[in-house]
Amino acid sequence: MSVQIKLLLATVFWGATPTIGRFLAEYQAAFVAVFGRFLFAGIILSLFCSTEKAWQKIPRSLWLRFLLLGLFGICLHNGLLFKALEHTTATNASVLIGLIAPQVVILDLLIYRSVPKVAVVGGVLLGFVGAAIVVTDGSWETLKTLTVGLGETLVFFSALAWAIYTVVIRPVFEQLPTLLATTVATWVGVGFLFPFLFEQPMVSLAMFTDWTALGLMFVLGFIGSALGFLWYNQAVIELGTVGAALYINLVPLCGILWAALLLGEDLTLSVFLGGGMVLAGLMLVNPPRRKRSDLVSDS
Repeated sequence: MSVQIKLLLATVFWGATPTIGRFLAEYQAAFVAVFGRFLFAGIILSLFCSTEKAWQKIPRSLWLRFLLLGLFGICLHNGLLFKALEHTTATNASVLIGLIAPQVVILDLLIYRSVPKVAVVGGVLLGFVGAAIVVTDGSWETLKTLTVGLGETLVFFSALAWAIYTVVIRPVFEQLPTLLATTVATWVGVGFLFPFLFEQPMVSLAMFTDWTALGLMFVLGFIGSALGFLWYNQAVIELGTVGAALYINLVPLCGILWAALLLGEDLTLSVFLGGGMVLAGLMLVNPPRRKRSDLVSDS
């Protein structure tokens, strides 16, 4: 299976994650739910590592990067996003999550001096505008009402955390297999999330003794986290940081398609227009048989 298909499948499931997460929202313990999700992901990835015999000693020089990966990619990105949804709308959050790809471009430029080519910049901007059209249903008035409050600020930093994760993890793959790197980063993130179990101990106990909640956290952990993160990390290797991050713009589109399929909601012209722009942006950044070196200029 090609990495593009894997990443497409990951975004399809990530689009359904908010719907699944609604069933866990009644506990009002976002970080506990995230802990359970990644606990299952860590167990599943560890089983994969054992099956593939991928375990090996981690160089000491990489542990600082793994701390950053666990903190930003696992703990802060997911925790801040869940927390933000208590203070802002899903529409505002979806628009701001579209900033991930531009943030990756900027971080790549600042850290690695990777100057993107014009086609890449155009693809990133086209994808962002397309995603905004999808989530706002093409309404300029909706976009104008986007204010910058606590919720929007949390979403911005959630997106920035994922952009940092995307940029930081790339050098790790030069020394470790993708499966092992993903597994270690997941367990480090679980470690950062562990203290939140004791913030509301009775709620944590109730969640982990509820078979429905456990089942949902398992599904989120297995498909959305274990497979999703593994496939995303593989895409970072093959497509580059920007090429992989741009697929995030498909998540709100997939969420709307899931709502139409499961809840019978109508699909408007804006969904097709914005979705087409997102796909066009992907094609600009990830044309057939593109090499990673094609993403940056020679300067």
